[in-house]
Amino acid sequence: MSVFSLFGKKRLKEEYVAKVFVSTINGLAMESFPILKDYLNDVPELKCSPEIEDNQLEWFLYIVFSANLYHLKDHFDTDQHNRMRILVIDEFIESLEDQSHDKVLSHINLYEDYVAGLDRSQSDDLGRIMALAIFQKYGLNKCQDDHFQNINQPNPTIIKAISEITDSFIWNWDDLLGNFKLVA
Repeated sequence: MSVFSLFGKKRLKEEYVAKVFVSTINGLAMESFPILKDYLNDVPELKCSPEIEDNQLEWFLYIVFSANLYHLKDHFDTDQHNRMRILVIDEFIESLEDQSHDKVLSHINLYEDYVAGLDRSQSDDLGRIMALAIFQKYGLNKCQDDHFQNINQPNPTIIKAISEITDSFIWNWDDLLGNFKLVA
């Protein structure tokens, strides 16, 4: 039996967790975008390249961040969810030094609504939701073969491959909350 189990879970400040959360999500998204971009530009199931460029990182960053922000509701009661949401959004806005607070907040709200809409209409699998958002945001439908273009649905092979990538962008709240108690 560990000492922590005698006295309960070790405590972490919500503010600290928000900083680590945003830093980790941003770092992972920025490091991984070139790999995802190269993969999407060369997907063999597409009839042409979507020609995603390095300057389109921001879309990806907002998709990953907003999906994880949306996912907070599944792990916290209302009061703590509201506090964590504010802390995480403030930290994210601060991390994007060269953009205005209002512009970033507007983008967050738009992307989170977009993710919520995909959740209601498609799946409750966050990795798949991010994959669908990436598919739509980067215009991959226009590069699909005629069959999938005509039915306006992503090729399941492509979505599965993107989902396998995006699964690694989901913050593991279960693990963190299983080992630590977050305090204000």
